Formats: sequence, structure tokens, C-alpha cells
Amino acid sequence: MSQEIQYIRDLLHRMTIKTDEQGREVRNSEDQVSWKALREAERLDDPTLIDVAAQVLEETQDDETRGNACFLWSHLAKNTGDVKAVRLMLDEFAKTNKMQTKSRMMWSFARVPEVPDAEMFLALSESSDDSIRREALRVLARCRPEEVKGRLIEIIRHSNDQYDIVYTLWALKQLRLREALPDVLALIESPNGEIRSLAIRFAAEFGDVTHVPLFVSALENDRSPDVKWSAMEALDQWGGDSETKTVLSRVKTIVSRQRKGGGQHPMSELMHGLSFLWRVAPDKEEVNKLLAALSTSKADKLFEHEAKWLAELTKDSSEIMAKKSF
Repeated sequence: MSQEIQYIRDLLHRMTIKTDEQGREVRNSEDQVSWKALREAERLDDPTLIDVAAQVLEETQDDETRGNACFLWSHLAKNTGDVKAVRLMLDEFAKTNKMQTKSRMMWSFARVPEVPDAEMFLALSESSDDSIRREALRVLARCRPEEVKGRLIEIIRHSNDQYDIVYTLWALKQLRLREALPDVLALIESPNGEIRSLAIRFAAEFGDVTHVPLFVSALENDRSPDVKWSAMEALDQWGGDSETKTVLSRVKTIVSRQRKGGGQHPMSELMHGLSFLWRVAPDKEEVNKLLAALSTSKADKLFEHEAKWLAELTKDSSEIMAKKSF
């Protein structure tokens, strides 16, 4: 036990050092002793270290050590599944009145599998401090759904803060609160593209085929690239033959112009569109021509990961056609 105490004491100390091992200032954070110690803490998976960290923390009550101990506990909770680590985090969270420390600690709570007591975070979700309020919303996504769903639905119904709504939509999705779908769908008229996009993604995950007209409308009419991506992903999941014309038209539009950047990972809007066409209309002549062109004369319209993906998607068909030709 003494060796474990010394190890945790040393680890918590190293998590505070912002220089390299020789005490020199560094430009790259990855060269800092603290960065390396944090990565080391992320890998801890020995449940006996939960109590060891509590013992070490009794030696000092400074906020930096408390925050680092919570970081350590959060990964022990994630790696071992032991809820005791989270309860110790809750105890330390209740002890500090410094909001900066609470904010840092909430980053750690947002990593654990489940927070068994939502009371403190429900209260902070009403804070006048934007940062604190949104950090609390991130933690509510780790709490028990029955404890927090009322507050989360209240926010999407009544909040005028777009960022709060975005954080809340992520929390509802992570908690799989399907019953919030009617309230989420009301946000499809939001002036904020990210909110509309998240609403469509929520409908795709917790809705059904009856929402296909919504996805089609978003793909055809919404000007937000994020919304179009979400709508295409939803149609890839729920769409059928009736949506072929809409998807084909959008795919042609995408590849008709110069594309910038490296594309979305792991699935771009184009990839979802091609996935839909391959699934729903692989025998349509227009679809076959498009796929053939994207594999040959128009291959420059695809990013590298898209080209590899398309080759894999159509591999079996290409092999069959080659055998027939032979």
C-alpha cells in the first residue's frame, strides 16, 4: 500500500508540472510533464487506487490537487466501473465553493459512466454563469434519466439560449430520452442550423419512417450544410425508393462543383447519399452511370477516404461484372 500511496502522490504532483522533465518551458503541450501524467492517469484500471487517491487527497486540500484527483477518479470509474470513485468525486465537489474548480471538476464528471446523484448539477443548470450552466448540462447527460428529463425538456421548451438548447439536445440523445421527440421536433423551425441538424438526428434515431417527409424537406430546402448532412444520413437509414430522385439530385449537385477540405469523417453527406442509392436503387441505369463515373472519370470529385469506401462498397458488384465479361 505504501508504494501505491507514493505512486499516486507522485502522479498527482506530476499532473501540476507545466515544463518538461528538465524544467524547461515547452511550446508543445505534449512535451509537458503534466500532459504525460494526465495520459498516464487515463489508463489506470486498478480499483484499489480509488481509496489510495482518497488517502493522498487528505494530505492537501488545494483546489488543483482536488481537480486532479477527480480527473484520476473519473478514469478509474470509467475503466473499472466502480461507482465508489464517482461518490468520492461528489464529496469533493460539494466541498469546494470556487466555481472555477467546480467547472474543471464537471469536465471530469462528464466522462464517468453514470453520476448517481443529479441534485447539485440540476441546481447549477440554472446558474446565471453561461459556462457553469452548460458544464452542468454536460454532466446531466451522465445522470439517471428519470432524475433529469423534466429539467432537460423544460429547457428545450422554454429557453431562448441557443447554446443551452444545443447542449440539452446532446444530453437528451445520450440519455436516449425518446419521449422528448415531440418537443425536439418543435425545434425544426429554429433559426439556428445546428439546432435544426440535431433535431433531425434525434428524429432519425428515435423516430421512424413517418418522419421521412421531414428529412426530404430538409435535404431539398434547408440551406445549412449541417442540416443537409443530417437529413441525408436520416434518409440513408429510413428512406426508400420514393426518395431516390431527391437523393440522386443532391448527390449530383455535390459532385458537380469543386469540393474543399478533406471531407467529413467517418461518413460524409456524399457517402450517405451513395450508400442510400446503392441500397435502394442499385439497378437503376442513372445510378450505375454515376457510380461508374465516380470510380473512373470523376474520381477526382471524391476525397481519398471516400474513394476507398466506394471501391469497397461496390467491390462485389464489380467482381460479378468482371466474371460475366470474361
